[in-house]
Amino acid sequence: MLPEGAKALSKILKRPPKSLTMRKSKLVVLIVSIVTSFLLFGPAHGQTQPVVYFYLTPSVSVESMEKSGNFIKDFLEKETGMTIKLGVPPTYDELVDKFGQKEPCFSIMSSQSYVLAHEKFGAQVKLRSLRYGQSVYYGQIICRAGSGIKSIKDLQGKSIAYTDELSTSGYLYPKQILDKNNIKPAKVVFAKKHDEVVRMVYEGKVDAGAAFYSPPGPDGEMHDARARVKDKYPDVEKKVITLVKTEAIPNDPIVFSKAFDPEAARKLYVALVKLTTEQKGKEILRELYGSEGFVKASDADYNSLRQVMAGVK
Repeated sequence: MLPEGAKALSKILKRPPKSLTMRKSKLVVLIVSIVTSFLLFGPAHGQTQPVVYFYLTPSVSVESMEKSGNFIKDFLEKETGMTIKLGVPPTYDELVDKFGQKEPCFSIMSSQSYVLAHEKFGAQVKLRSLRYGQSVYYGQIICRAGSGIKSIKDLQGKSIAYTDELSTSGYLYPKQILDKNNIKPAKVVFAKKHDEVVRMVYEGKVDAGAAFYSPPGPDGEMHDARARVKDKYPDVEKKVITLVKTEAIPNDPIVFSKAFDPEAARKLYVALVKLTTEQKGKEILRELYGSEGFVKASDADYNSLRQVMAGVK
Protein backbone atom coordinates (compact mmCIF):
# COMPACT_ATOMS: atom_id res chain seq x y z
CA MET A 1 0.00 0.00 0.00
CA LEU A 2 1.30 3.47 -0.92
CA PRO A 3 2.01 6.03 1.81
CA GLU A 4 -0.54 8.89 1.89
CA GLY A 5 1.97 11.32 0.34
CA ALA A 6 2.58 8.96 -2.56
CA LYS A 7 -1.18 8.48 -3.12
CA ALA A 8 -1.84 12.20 -3.29
CA LEU A 9 1.11 12.90 -5.55
CA SER A 10 0.15 10.00 -7.81
CA LYS A 11 -3.41 11.33 -8.26
CA ILE A 12 -2.19 14.80 -9.15
CA LEU A 13 0.44 13.65 -11.62
CA LYS A 14 -1.80 11.07 -13.26
CA ARG A 15 -4.31 13.75 -14.37
CA PRO A 16 -2.24 15.74 -16.90
CA PRO A 17 -3.91 18.47 -18.99
CA LYS A 18 -5.24 17.32 -22.38
CA SER A 19 -2.69 19.53 -24.12
CA LEU A 20 0.20 17.34 -22.98
CA THR A 21 1.85 15.33 -25.69
CA MET A 22 2.34 11.56 -25.44
CA ARG A 23 6.03 12.14 -24.74
CA LYS A 24 5.21 14.43 -21.81
CA SER A 25 2.69 11.91 -20.49
CA LYS A 26 5.40 9.22 -20.48
CA LEU A 27 7.70 11.63 -18.66
CA VAL A 28 5.05 12.23 -16.00
CA VAL A 29 4.60 8.50 -15.52
CA LEU A 30 8.37 8.15 -15.11
CA ILE A 31 8.42 10.93 -12.50
CA VAL A 32 5.56 9.26 -10.63
CA SER A 33 7.50 6.00 -10.61
CA ILE A 34 10.66 7.66 -9.29
CA VAL A 35 8.85 9.64 -6.59
CA THR A 36 6.81 6.62 -5.53
CA SER A 37 9.95 4.50 -5.29
CA PHE A 38 11.62 7.20 -3.21
CA LEU A 39 8.66 7.41 -0.85
CA LEU A 40 8.49 3.65 -0.49
CA PHE A 41 12.16 2.75 -0.36
CA GLY A 42 14.21 5.94 -0.04
CA PRO A 43 15.73 7.57 3.04
CA ALA A 44 13.01 7.77 5.67
CA HIS A 45 12.39 6.69 9.21
CA GLY A 46 12.67 3.06 8.12
CA GLN A 47 16.09 3.59 6.57
CA THR A 48 18.70 0.91 7.30
CA GLN A 49 21.04 2.10 10.04
CA PRO A 50 24.81 1.55 9.80
CA VAL A 51 26.26 -1.09 12.09
CA VAL A 52 27.69 0.35 15.31
CA TYR A 53 30.58 -1.50 16.97
CA PHE A 54 30.66 -1.96 20.74
CA TYR A 55 34.03 -2.95 22.22
CA LEU A 56 34.89 -4.15 25.70
CA THR A 57 38.25 -3.99 27.46
CA PRO A 58 39.69 -7.51 27.87
CA SER A 59 39.67 -7.84 31.68
CA VAL A 60 38.54 -11.46 32.24
CA SER A 61 38.05 -14.46 29.92
CA VAL A 62 36.65 -13.70 26.46
CA GLU A 63 33.81 -16.18 27.05
CA SER A 64 32.68 -14.36 30.21
CA MET A 65 32.96 -10.97 28.56
CA GLU A 66 31.01 -12.00 25.48
CA LYS A 67 28.21 -13.46 27.59
CA SER A 68 27.85 -10.28 29.66
CA GLY A 69 28.56 -8.02 26.69
CA ASN A 70 25.82 -9.60 24.60
CA PHE A 71 23.29 -8.84 27.31
CA ILE A 72 24.30 -5.17 27.18
CA LYS A 73 24.30 -5.19 23.37
CA ASP A 74 20.79 -6.67 23.19
CA PHE A 75 19.51 -4.13 25.72
CA LEU A 76 21.01 -1.20 23.80
CA GLU A 77 19.64 -2.45 20.47
CA LYS A 78 16.16 -2.70 21.97
CA GLU A 79 16.36 0.79 23.49
CA THR A 80 17.85 2.59 20.48
CA GLY A 81 16.78 0.58 17.43
CA MET A 82 20.42 0.45 16.31
CA THR A 83 22.26 -2.57 14.96
CA ILE A 84 25.21 -3.20 17.28
CA LYS A 85 28.07 -5.65 16.88
CA LEU A 86 30.02 -6.71 19.98
CA GLY A 87 33.78 -7.19 20.01
CA VAL A 88 36.41 -8.04 22.65
CA PRO A 89 39.85 -7.18 21.21
CA PRO A 90 42.59 -9.42 22.66
CA THR A 91 44.81 -6.51 23.75
CA TYR A 92 44.43 -2.92 24.94
CA ASP A 93 46.49 -1.75 21.94
CA GLU A 94 44.08 -3.33 19.49
CA LEU A 95 41.13 -1.78 21.32
CA VAL A 96 42.64 1.70 20.94
CA ASP A 97 43.26 1.09 17.23
CA LYS A 98 39.57 0.29 16.68
CA PHE A 99 38.91 4.01 17.10
CA GLY A 100 40.89 4.68 13.94
CA GLN A 101 38.52 2.69 11.73
CA LYS A 102 35.83 4.38 9.64
CA GLU A 103 32.92 2.48 11.24
CA PRO A 104 31.33 4.20 14.27
CA CYS A 105 32.26 2.53 17.54
CA PHE A 106 32.03 3.00 21.28
CA SER A 107 33.63 1.26 24.22
CA ILE A 108 33.89 0.84 27.96
CA MET A 109 37.66 1.14 28.15
CA SER A 110 40.51 1.77 30.55
CA SER A 111 41.30 5.38 31.39
CA GLN A 112 44.77 5.25 29.83
CA SER A 113 43.39 3.64 26.67
CA TYR A 114 40.94 6.54 26.37
CA VAL A 115 43.69 9.16 26.63
CA LEU A 116 45.60 7.43 23.82
CA ALA A 117 42.48 6.99 21.66
CA HIS A 118 41.71 10.69 22.15
CA GLU A 119 45.21 11.77 21.17
CA LYS A 120 45.51 9.44 18.17
CA PHE A 121 41.98 9.43 16.79
CA GLY A 122 39.98 12.19 18.49
CA ALA A 123 37.85 9.80 20.57
CA GLN A 124 35.34 11.52 22.86
CA VAL A 125 34.40 10.65 26.45
CA LYS A 126 30.74 11.01 27.48
CA LEU A 127 30.39 9.10 30.75
CA ARG A 128 32.53 7.39 33.35
CA SER A 129 31.74 4.51 35.65
CA LEU A 130 30.64 4.65 39.26
CA ARG A 131 32.04 1.96 41.52
CA TYR A 132 30.34 1.62 44.88
CA GLY A 133 29.31 5.27 44.76
CA GLN A 134 32.76 6.53 43.74
CA SER A 135 33.90 7.96 40.39
CA VAL A 136 37.52 7.00 41.13
CA TYR A 137 39.29 3.74 41.89
CA TYR A 138 42.86 2.62 42.61
CA GLY A 139 45.61 0.28 41.57
CA GLN A 140 47.39 -2.00 44.01
CA ILE A 141 50.54 -4.05 44.25
CA ILE A 142 49.84 -7.46 45.76
CA CYS A 143 52.03 -10.22 47.15
CA ARG A 144 51.64 -13.51 49.00
CA ALA A 145 51.18 -13.44 52.75
CA GLY A 146 54.25 -14.87 54.48
CA SER A 147 56.50 -14.22 51.49
CA GLY A 148 58.78 -11.91 53.45
CA ILE A 149 57.79 -8.94 51.27
CA LYS A 150 56.78 -6.19 53.68
CA SER A 151 57.48 -2.98 51.73
CA ILE A 152 58.10 -1.70 48.22
CA LYS A 153 61.85 -1.88 48.86
CA ASP A 154 61.54 -5.66 49.18
CA LEU A 155 60.52 -5.91 45.50
CA GLN A 156 64.04 -5.07 44.34
CA GLY A 157 65.23 -7.97 42.18
CA LYS A 158 61.91 -9.82 42.47
CA SER A 159 59.41 -10.84 39.76
CA ILE A 160 56.19 -8.92 39.08
CA ALA A 161 53.15 -9.47 36.88
CA TYR A 162 51.31 -6.58 35.25
CA THR A 163 48.14 -6.82 33.17
CA ASP A 164 48.90 -4.77 30.05
CA GLU A 165 51.07 -1.75 29.31
CA LEU A 166 47.91 0.23 28.53
CA SER A 167 46.22 -0.74 31.80
CA THR A 168 45.95 2.18 34.19
CA SER A 169 45.55 0.28 37.47
CA GLY A 170 47.30 -2.89 36.32
CA TYR A 171 50.46 -1.18 35.07
CA LEU A 172 50.78 2.60 34.87
CA TYR A 173 50.10 3.69 38.46
CA PRO A 174 51.82 0.70 40.14
CA LYS A 175 54.89 1.20 37.93
CA GLN A 176 54.95 4.85 38.95
CA ILE A 177 55.37 3.68 42.56
CA LEU A 178 58.26 1.39 41.62
CA ASP A 179 59.93 4.13 39.57
CA LYS A 180 59.69 6.65 42.41
CA ASN A 181 61.38 4.15 44.72
CA ASN A 182 64.02 3.16 42.12
CA ILE A 183 62.86 -0.45 42.23
CA LYS A 184 63.93 -2.63 39.31
CA PRO A 185 62.30 -6.08 39.23
CA ALA A 186 64.41 -8.95 37.93
CA LYS A 187 61.51 -10.26 35.85
CA VAL A 188 58.40 -8.59 34.42
CA VAL A 189 55.52 -10.47 32.80
CA PHE A 190 52.24 -9.29 31.31
CA ALA A 191 49.31 -11.51 32.24
CA LYS A 192 46.76 -9.51 30.17
CA LYS A 193 43.93 -9.82 32.73
CA HIS A 194 43.51 -8.76 36.36
CA ASP A 195 42.26 -12.13 37.55
CA GLU A 196 45.26 -13.79 35.91
CA VAL A 197 47.65 -11.51 37.82
CA VAL A 198 45.99 -12.54 41.10
CA ARG A 199 46.18 -16.20 40.13
CA MET A 200 49.89 -15.97 39.33
CA VAL A 201 50.63 -14.38 42.71
CA TYR A 202 48.43 -16.89 44.55
CA GLU A 203 50.16 -19.85 42.89
CA GLY A 204 53.63 -18.41 43.51
CA LYS A 205 54.51 -17.97 39.85
CA VAL A 206 55.55 -14.37 40.53
CA ASP A 207 56.52 -12.54 43.71
CA ALA A 208 54.14 -9.61 43.20
CA GLY A 209 51.46 -8.31 40.87
CA ALA A 210 49.55 -5.18 39.89
CA ALA A 211 45.76 -5.07 39.63
CA PHE A 212 42.77 -2.83 40.31
CA TYR A 213 41.59 -1.98 43.81
CA SER A 214 38.30 -0.71 45.22
CA PRO A 215 37.74 -0.51 49.00
CA PRO A 216 35.66 -3.21 50.71
CA GLY A 217 31.92 -2.63 51.01
CA PRO A 218 30.14 -1.62 54.25
CA ASP A 219 29.74 -5.31 55.07
CA GLY A 220 33.45 -5.95 54.55
CA GLU A 221 32.92 -7.69 51.22
CA MET A 222 36.03 -7.65 49.02
CA HIS A 223 35.62 -5.53 45.86
CA ASP A 224 39.10 -5.57 44.33
CA ALA A 225 40.65 -7.86 41.70
CA ARG A 226 41.03 -10.73 44.17
CA ALA A 227 37.24 -11.10 44.28
CA ARG A 228 37.34 -12.35 40.69
CA VAL A 229 39.08 -15.56 41.67
CA LYS A 230 37.41 -16.15 45.03
CA ASP A 231 35.21 -18.94 43.67
CA LYS A 232 38.31 -20.88 42.65
CA TYR A 233 40.49 -19.78 45.57
CA PRO A 234 38.20 -19.20 48.61
CA ASP A 235 41.15 -18.20 50.82
CA VAL A 236 42.58 -15.67 48.34
CA GLU A 237 41.90 -12.72 50.65
CA LYS A 238 44.18 -14.26 53.30
CA LYS A 239 46.79 -15.70 50.95
CA VAL A 240 47.17 -12.64 48.69
CA ILE A 241 47.52 -9.28 50.43
CA THR A 242 47.71 -5.64 49.36
CA LEU A 243 51.24 -4.32 49.73
CA VAL A 244 50.45 -0.76 48.64
CA LYS A 245 47.66 1.22 46.94
CA THR A 246 48.14 3.82 44.23
CA GLU A 247 46.77 7.34 43.99
CA ALA A 248 43.14 7.72 42.92
CA ILE A 249 42.43 7.02 39.24
CA PRO A 250 39.44 8.44 37.31
CA ASN A 251 37.06 5.57 36.62
CA ASP A 252 36.73 3.77 33.28
CA PRO A 253 35.15 6.03 30.64
CA ILE A 254 32.46 5.36 28.03
CA VAL A 255 34.11 6.50 24.81
CA PHE A 256 32.76 7.25 21.31
CA SER A 257 34.74 7.48 18.09
CA LYS A 258 35.21 10.93 16.54
CA ALA A 259 32.87 10.28 13.60
CA PHE A 260 30.04 9.00 15.82
CA ASP A 261 26.79 10.85 15.15
CA PRO A 262 26.11 13.07 18.22
CA GLU A 263 22.41 12.20 18.39
CA ALA A 264 23.16 8.47 18.10
CA ALA A 265 25.75 8.81 20.87
CA ARG A 266 23.20 10.60 23.05
CA LYS A 267 20.69 7.78 22.57
CA LEU A 268 23.30 5.21 23.54
CA TYR A 269 24.49 6.88 26.70
CA VAL A 270 20.90 7.53 27.80
CA ALA A 271 20.25 3.81 27.25
CA LEU A 272 23.40 2.90 29.21
CA VAL A 273 22.22 4.98 32.15
CA LYS A 274 18.83 3.26 31.95
CA LEU A 275 20.61 -0.11 32.00
CA THR A 276 21.93 0.70 35.47
CA THR A 277 18.38 1.14 36.82
CA GLU A 278 17.53 -2.49 36.11
CA GLN A 279 18.66 -5.27 38.45
CA LYS A 280 20.05 -7.54 35.75
CA GLY A 281 21.89 -4.62 34.15
CA LYS A 282 23.53 -3.74 37.47
CA GLU A 283 24.61 -7.34 37.98
CA ILE A 284 26.16 -7.56 34.50
CA LEU A 285 28.10 -4.29 34.87
CA ARG A 286 29.32 -5.36 38.30
CA GLU A 287 30.53 -8.69 36.89
CA LEU A 288 32.37 -6.98 34.03
CA TYR A 289 34.03 -3.99 35.67
CA GLY A 290 32.75 -3.71 39.23
CA SER A 291 30.62 -0.83 37.95
CA GLU A 292 27.19 0.08 39.26
CA GLY A 293 26.35 3.22 37.32
CA PHE A 294 27.58 6.13 35.21
CA VAL A 295 28.08 9.87 35.61
CA LYS A 296 28.80 12.54 33.00
CA ALA A 297 32.46 12.96 32.15
CA SER A 298 34.69 15.34 30.21
CA ASP A 299 38.17 15.11 28.75
CA ALA A 300 39.50 17.37 31.52
CA ASP A 301 38.68 14.66 34.09
CA TYR A 302 41.69 12.74 32.76
CA ASN A 303 44.31 15.50 32.95
CA SER A 304 45.82 14.12 36.18
CA LEU A 305 46.22 10.78 34.41
CA ARG A 306 48.05 12.49 31.55
CA GLN A 307 50.58 13.85 34.04
CA VAL A 308 51.26 10.35 35.37
CA MET A 309 51.58 8.98 31.83
CA ALA A 310 54.15 11.65 31.00
CA GLY A 311 56.27 10.67 34.00
CA VAL A 312 56.31 6.88 33.55
CA LYS A 313 58.76 5.43 31.04
